[in-house]
Amino acid sequence: MVRRKQENGRVKSVPLANFHARIVRDLVFEDGEHQSRAFTLEAELEGRRVVFTIPAAEFGRISWVLNQLGPQAIVYPGQQQHARAAIQYLSGTVRQERIFAHLGWIKHGPEWLYLDATGALGATGAVSGFELQLPSALQKYQFGWAENRAALIEAVRASLRCLSVAPDRITFPLLGVVYRAALGKVDFSMFLAGQTGVFKTALAALCQQHFGAELDASHLPMSFASTAQAIQSLAFHAKDTLLVVDDFVPTGRYSDSALESAAEQLFRSAGNHQGRSRMSGNGRPSAAHPPRALLLATGEKVPRGQSIRARLLIVEVAAGDVNRTVLSDCQSVAERGLLATSMGGFLSWVAARYDELQRRLQTRVREIRSQNHKHVVHARLPGALAELQSAWEIFLDFAIETGAMSNSEQHSLVKRNREALDQLAAAQATYQAADPALRFVTLLQAALASGRAHVVDRCGKAPEHPATWGWRRQVRGRWMPSGVRIGWLVGSDLFLDSAASYDVAQQMAAADPIQASEQTLRHRLRERGYLASVDSGRQMVQVRRTLEGTSRQVLHLKAAVLSSLSRDHRIAII
Repeated sequence: MVRRKQENGRVKSVPLANFHARIVRDLVFEDGEHQSRAFTLEAELEGRRVVFTIPAAEFGRISWVLNQLGPQAIVYPGQQQHARAAIQYLSGTVRQERIFAHLGWIKHGPEWLYLDATGALGATGAVSGFELQLPSALQKYQFGWAENRAALIEAVRASLRCLSVAPDRITFPLLGVVYRAALGKVDFSMFLAGQTGVFKTALAALCQQHFGAELDASHLPMSFASTAQAIQSLAFHAKDTLLVVDDFVPTGRYSDSALESAAEQLFRSAGNHQGRSRMSGNGRPSAAHPPRALLLATGEKVPRGQSIRARLLIVEVAAGDVNRTVLSDCQSVAERGLLATSMGGFLSWVAARYDELQRRLQTRVREIRSQNHKHVVHARLPGALAELQSAWEIFLDFAIETGAMSNSEQHSLVKRNREALDQLAAAQATYQAADPALRFVTLLQAALASGRAHVVDRCGKAPEHPATWGWRRQVRGRWMPSGVRIGWLVGSDLFLDSAASYDVAQQMAAADPIQASEQTLRHRLRERGYLASVDSGRQMVQVRRTLEGTSRQVLHLKAAVLSSLSRDHRIAII
């Protein structure tokens, strides 16, 4: 490449570079939040032709020449900007190409389309002309397309069959999360908790295979073995999808702090829709990339921290919960692509009425969230439950329109879903009890059940129903107390030793202690309504009672508050 200039009335050729190059592609990358540009260049040097792509910001600096063409390539001194201009001029008109770097919903003219790894899906099926560049972990996000109505009905019924894999308290929230993910932005995540061998990863994989038949348990997109930054980046590009992050397993070693930190960063970012911005090489902060997928994590333990747990819906899976025969059947239809076909049909149905459904979703969420929730333990919980119920109602309308179920089946599934979500809400008390008083009560219940504490009667002997109050029957039938004495049971009244019960609760809390002093906790118990009486005359929360022949200052509760005679009774108290 040369440039010609006039000098002293003569035309002089000035060499710019010993190679020729032109721009052949003008690429505009869209990630749903920001745009970036890149150029594909075709260069020729000493008979060798090279094609490569560079960010547009690097083009003008010409620093790419040696990296792409090697040491033989020369841009002559003082000619860098002339060389840049020459390449642009010689390239002529370059057609702009739009490339998407994310999954999920986009507006294309008047229509809404959903991007998967193969292109776009609209109200009438696949739409051509869309190019995507995705991380390798997202390239298996591919939906099926039913050839006829009968095939779609079969696919939707296959998806509903997943409800039979485990009890309703597990499967309804999971299937609700699948279809809620496809409707867009959420501010909660779900966590499947259970010991190894209870099939929690298999359950998560069935959910994931609604977004691609190949995303089975051996090919899940992400695990906690990856760095926090890698997980969060993938969750950003996996917009409007379900993203399984498998295997949160603290080992009790020093490395656990990094694992907990990664989980905290991920779930907090997902709940707050905020990513971490970093300084780039030019000294400016880079764009933040918050998670835009609905996260479904699995693990043997739940991440620590009440504020993190408040951003999670935690589903417990125990040994024997999963029906292995039904699981195998569902895994078989998932491999055949029926679950992904059900989701493909749902997305096309949504695309035809996207704006209407978004308004309906928001209105319905507000309606449900405003209702009384007897199991609420954190302000975020009603909203998350409302999102699941609203999405489930929308999915059932789709199933009715396709002919996959009858009206009576729909009514039954609506009722079962509400009952399952009610159970899910109740189960959050152990994990999401941000209120120190509620957490205190929950920890003492666990202490009595596990033998870390016990309660005596007025005389210091075994109370009625001793097994409920931390006593264990010996071989000869004699009852013996376990752990620390925390109080006295007198009829339906329970009198707690404030200091002893507080210490036991903190021991049970271990690395995640109650964030309130003993004195503050007493007042929180009163505000929460747990105290049956206080000493108004002395203006004290503790009352005086004679127990085991000694006058004591104690906290007066109703025995039902700590009774573990039945799970339903404990839930009602909460």
